[in-house]
Amino acid sequence: MGRVSRPTDADLARLAGRLRTLTLEQLLAAGLTPEAIEHRVRQGRLQRLWTGVYLVGPAPPHPLSLAHGAIASCAGPAWVSFRWAAYVDGFAPAPELPVDVTVRSGSRDGRPGKVKVHRSALLEPRDVTIRHGIPMTTAARAILDIAETASAIELEALIADAHVAKVLTERQLHDVLNRAGRRRGAAKLRRILTDAPGLTLSEAERILRRLLKQAGLPQPTTNYAIGRYKADFAWPRHKLIVELDSWAYHGHRKAFHHDRRRNAELTAQGWSVLPVTPQQLRDEPLKVLARIAEALAVRVGA
Repeated sequence: MGRVSRPTDADLARLAGRLRTLTLEQLLAAGLTPEAIEHRVRQGRLQRLWTGVYLVGPAPPHPLSLAHGAIASCAGPAWVSFRWAAYVDGFAPAPELPVDVTVRSGSRDGRPGKVKVHRSALLEPRDVTIRHGIPMTTAARAILDIAETASAIELEALIADAHVAKVLTERQLHDVLNRAGRRRGAAKLRRILTDAPGLTLSEAERILRRLLKQAGLPQPTTNYAIGRYKADFAWPRHKLIVELDSWAYHGHRKAFHHDRRRNAELTAQGWSVLPVTPQQLRDEPLKVLARIAEALAVRVGA
């Protein structure tokens, strides 16, 4: 019998793909013996991520490789979850180890220090998906999971970023919340959605213009440019700005966290910035109108 040829490094790289991870079973099936695998590990041509999971090549692992390897280290169905799912889905930075993985049931153990296993009997097929070849929870489910420990400000930023990445809709968030019961963090998310109902900027403009017309007050300029900023509504003669204050209008985390700095810079230039939430505009329109009327009167006399 002829000698069985062993795979080259290039063969293994092609087999592993861009995530560069292979299981022990895949390496054995490719023609490597356990001794050959250990030899390559010693040479740095293979890296052992976890027991039974290897990284092809000497380069450090990419976070996506770690996520993929964490799933491969589990004995049954598992999904990258929590902040790691948000990263894989493209709306959060790469977190530090351990990789969060969620399973439905069983006694599967994680790899201490590298994989943290969460168990959820409520995980449904609509809560999971695949991205970059990695089984993971959906953005809505990831945000619900993250809500257990995150602040409201961080959650608002994550929701905004997920919207921009086009991996989340308000309907999907409501769906996971309807099934969340009293789960920790669910009440926090519900308050955020209540404070930021689905009112678009154009709808807010129609409401505001109608109120101002009925009250005989001057109309604002929409998306008014002031240096590097654009105000939602502005009265240049009065140097008054009304900003819709909600995660739905920030667009991304950077804009969200820079609102206060923007307001400070505009105030220093002599502008008065009046924040209004969509909920206030919809549910308390007369109070909003009174605040604007008072601000306009003050600015005229200033």
